[in-house]
Amino acid sequence: MSESSIPSQPPAMPMANGTPTSAAVAQPPPPSNGIIDLDAIPGQIGHSILRASDGTILRPPTGSLTERDVGIVYRMMLEIGTVLDGEGLQRATVGFRSVSYAVALGGGDGCLYIVKKRSSP
Repeated sequence: MSESSIPSQPPAMPMANGTPTSAAVAQPPPPSNGIIDLDAIPGQIGHSILRASDGTILRPPTGSLTERDVGIVYRMMLEIGTVLDGEGLQRATVGFRSVSYAVALGGGDGCLYIVKKRSSP
């Protein structure tokens, strides 16, 4: 049997703790004109981008925004109801004494943008 007739095996999938890493890590969307540059928002102290359909983190939280914050804000949007189904939501702001969270559903990209800002005194 020649080497060319031996079927080649697919490359091994990277593993982390016995779990394929490609399935465990959401890949961020490729840069495009449709993805908003959240770093450019004045006064922001953290931001993240999620997939609106399932809450998968596409861009990890930055600054003082944590994954816990992102999860809570996403669950709040789900509790509201039809907010994430593509109709209605343009922007929502959840304000607290010292910080506020601005949430916007991207037009057509299926992304939920979350920005944490210091609240104005």
